[in-house]
Amino acid sequence: MLKKQFVFSVLAFSILVPLPLYAGPGHDHGDEAPVASTGDGPKRLATGEVFLPKPAQRQLNLRTQAVQVKPQAKVIEMNGQVSLDPQSGGVVQTILGGHFVPAGSGVPRLGEQVKKGQVLGYVHMHQAPLERSSQQAQIAQLNSELMLAKQRLGRLTLLADTVPRKEIEATQAQVQSLSRQVSALSGGINSREELKAPTAGTVASTAAVSGKVFSEGDVLFEIVNPTVVRVETTWFEPNAVPQFSSAQIRAGDKTLKLNYVGAASSVRNQSLSLVFEARDVEGIRFPTGQLLKVYGELTDQVDGIAIPSAAVVKNSSNQTIVWVKKEPELFEPKVVLTEPLNGVDVLVRSGLSGDERVVVQGSTLVNQVR
Repeated sequence: MLKKQFVFSVLAFSILVPLPLYAGPGHDHGDEAPVASTGDGPKRLATGEVFLPKPAQRQLNLRTQAVQVKPQAKVIEMNGQVSLDPQSGGVVQTILGGHFVPAGSGVPRLGEQVKKGQVLGYVHMHQAPLERSSQQAQIAQLNSELMLAKQRLGRLTLLADTVPRKEIEATQAQVQSLSRQVSALSGGINSREELKAPTAGTVASTAAVSGKVFSEGDVLFEIVNPTVVRVETTWFEPNAVPQFSSAQIRAGDKTLKLNYVGAASSVRNQSLSLVFEARDVEGIRFPTGQLLKVYGELTDQVDGIAIPSAAVVKNSSNQTIVWVKKEPELFEPKVVLTEPLNGVDVLVRSGLSGDERVVVQGSTLVNQVR
């Protein structure tokens, strides 16, 4: 009996005592060193290709574009400058010089709309003290002669029945002449030059400040037509100017197409001036004097592939490449030869055969995968 009680006590004790527990695979608490995961992350293969899983492509925001060989216009990149259109713009200069006096409406502000013939201000001319004194003395002398002539005319008028008519008329002519001389000299002392807008448009630049002194020929205002963009470029090549069909310029993320006007017939500073312009332009502004790139399109065409310039990158050998999507998760670098096209796209002349899918967004990120 005692023996059975002892056996039962041992069994009960063994049940109550906790046994050591062991975590299963993947559920440990850091007691053992973790095993490095080999996973399928982005990596560059020995062939130079890049393996990029779909989740990584979405994280990098990659975009691809199918390309094809198409006839493209030949493009020449030139340096240009926005100039004033002589047909719809103009400048306001002082002819004689002096200090500026605003009109009743005040000094015109930048960007203000003006009408043709509108008075923009006045320029009061200055005279040397000696010259001014000489004119004042001459005016005094003429006033004295004018007073005597008027008195003589009054006496002759009373004696009109006995005095020849021609003598009265001569005295009248003398009075009129002296009056005009006095008026002319008086106006010369206090004269002012009236500044008028030569054309309707917008005030693009102004140097006018109340009381500021200007020299002869100084420009006070520049009036432009905001709907006209005129660009002048320089052609330094010794051969003849090619036949342009049009041109393009960039303003931020916007592109403006220009018409080719013509080329100058005289050489200046070893170059010819080419003129491009666009009229009735809305929503985009180019200030006069701005330097920019002009992409002139020729009438000749070549076969090539147009892709965004952001798709072109450099490899470790400083070669120009693009990344082509070879498989859903595999990208292959292709060495290409490119030319400027329009400031946004470039023309691929060699390296692509067409029907490829080229990475057009995120190519720099793909290029950095190691």
